[in-house]
Amino acid sequence: MRLCRLLPFALLFCLSLGAQDPVLKDTFLQGKALWATQGDREGAAARFEKVVQTLAPQAASLEAAWIQVLSESYNWLAVLDDRHAQGKPKVQGHLQALIDLNPDFEVDRALTSQRLVALFDRLKAEKYAPVKLSYAPEGGILTVDGRPSAALPRKFLPFGARTLRYSRPGFAPAELSLEIAPREAKAADFTLARTSSAVTLHVQPSGAEVLLDGRSLGHTRGQAGPEALDLAVPLGLRPEDLSEAFVIADLAPGKHLLELRAPCFRAKVLQLDESLATPWADHTLEPLRLEPSKGTLSVTSAWAGGELFLSGQSQGPLPVSQLPVCSGPYDLLVRFPGGGFSQRITVEDGKALAVEARPKPRLACLGLEGETDFTGRARFLSLLDALGAQLQQVAYLPPRPGETPKQALARVKASREAELILLATPVPDKVIHRIELMVATLDGEEDRLLVKPLEQDPLGPLAARLNTVPPTQEPGLGLSLLDVPGEPGPWVLAASEAAQKAGIQVGKAITQANGKPLPSVRDLRLVMAGAQGSVALSQGGVPVVLPIQSEGLEIPLSAADLCYPSVLAHLRLQYAGAKGDEASLARLNLGLALMHFRKYDKAIDLLRDARLSRVSGVSQGTLDYHMGLCFLRLGSTYQAEAAQAFRQAMKYPQATLLGPDGPLVAPLARQALEDLK
Repeated sequence: MRLCRLLPFALLFCLSLGAQDPVLKDTFLQGKALWATQGDREGAAARFEKVVQTLAPQAASLEAAWIQVLSESYNWLAVLDDRHAQGKPKVQGHLQALIDLNPDFEVDRALTSQRLVALFDRLKAEKYAPVKLSYAPEGGILTVDGRPSAALPRKFLPFGARTLRYSRPGFAPAELSLEIAPREAKAADFTLARTSSAVTLHVQPSGAEVLLDGRSLGHTRGQAGPEALDLAVPLGLRPEDLSEAFVIADLAPGKHLLELRAPCFRAKVLQLDESLATPWADHTLEPLRLEPSKGTLSVTSAWAGGELFLSGQSQGPLPVSQLPVCSGPYDLLVRFPGGGFSQRITVEDGKALAVEARPKPRLACLGLEGETDFTGRARFLSLLDALGAQLQQVAYLPPRPGETPKQALARVKASREAELILLATPVPDKVIHRIELMVATLDGEEDRLLVKPLEQDPLGPLAARLNTVPPTQEPGLGLSLLDVPGEPGPWVLAASEAAQKAGIQVGKAITQANGKPLPSVRDLRLVMAGAQGSVALSQGGVPVVLPIQSEGLEIPLSAADLCYPSVLAHLRLQYAGAKGDEASLARLNLGLALMHFRKYDKAIDLLRDARLSRVSGVSQGTLDYHMGLCFLRLGSTYQAEAAQAFRQAMKYPQATLLGPDGPLVAPLARQALEDLK
């Protein structure tokens, strides 16, 4: 690592406009040129007026370079307006504004008439007095009454008691008080005592975090000026490619570990030799360059209309292929027209990451209702923020800082950015020991769960429910089976027409599957799980080969392990991308979910137009039977419609409830008709 001595003047602030607005800079230079080359007073004045109008409102926060530009613009306006009768009344105002902005500014005496110089000096003397200052060493920072001020050899300070403080890294600061009075010149000398070494560094890129021995010292910022020219050129860089000087002061004796970190760049670690700490001196390091650190990300989906977001920033529509991404962790979110997909990812340097996005219902957390304090509140809020890490079946949108639940609900309803909402509400009591968690759809279907904020994992039961999604299909053989005690295998209660044509006999047990004994229905499911598209069944004679096919299932009603608003949201997404029997099966289960919420009229709307081509298992007879139940729940007004639905259900003797092995629909429909008489 190459080192060079830091000359005292290297720490002086250098005025530079390189990082500023080039248009405004050009306007300022045009004003000078119009007067110098063409004598165009009006054109020049208009340019300087524009500079003043832009910069004056920001005067308190301007950098030194722009304070100089604004000061010169006031000087020019005073000179130009003094040359025109209509402008003369504004001259004193320009000079006063200049003094208030920068009392240390010296007007251009080659440009400004002696009369205006005298007016400027008189106006300044009404509020300020000169102070002669010396600094040893130079290149430090001066503050006047706690505010930074240029460390000039001659300054003008306002009347009254003033506190001046001068400091420089590696030295003990010095402070003194002065009483500034009219027409009274003062002098002050600052001599600092060295206390340690100081190391100065410039970094590319700016904004890097600087750590010394694992402790963060802050971030580099800004751009270097001409003072860094000799450091930048040997590396093929411009000064503005580097950060401003970052000074490590109070360097303790011994070796030190210097680390630089910046997003999208590889961390850089250097060991600082003990010679930098002792003997005490100022050092500057060769500019430190961080190497870019990126990987690539590809996101695809079988669902249309997805838009990719990385930590809140849109990356455009899917598919996204080989997107260059800075290495590091991200919150990946894909928004679909219905539903979303979220995942916490880490992009590694030089590696490719591929993600397949499947839409899930989005759960927006509205936060914790009210401001009531209770033991464990902070912990509970942090658990709400981190709930997404426990969820696999929904895309979690954590609460937004500073937003009330009411505001969050209004936002979610307006944007439709989520299908589900979560609200936590403390249960009122002398001491809060219970919190009610409500999960609801935007249409108002809701489930509530009471938890205790001090238990080990208060959100665990909710996460378990949200992660449980009941299946709506399973592999089957077109058979309805029952384990009967004393029989050598599962008893065939019903069989599809295709299974019967293949040779399966209803009312007889299956004894073997793929040549092995078959003691139960559960064992048959295990056989199907490992089979290659078909299973050979025997009922004591020649084996019958049946193809494995997808068979419908009903979602369970009133199951304690399910969150039914979430189930509804999943089914709505499933229905949105389904066709034929798959769509009708989704409508059936949507109807069942609405029956759970006692919304029988809405369930009827879904069931009425659904048509299943199947006649066995969960099939058209199942649909008709549930339609009859919904009409019954609506009261005697719809008794005739209920009876008609039950009669339709009886036309499907092999239809079942729940699944292929559930109870037959026809006997239940017959009993319902009897009850209606």
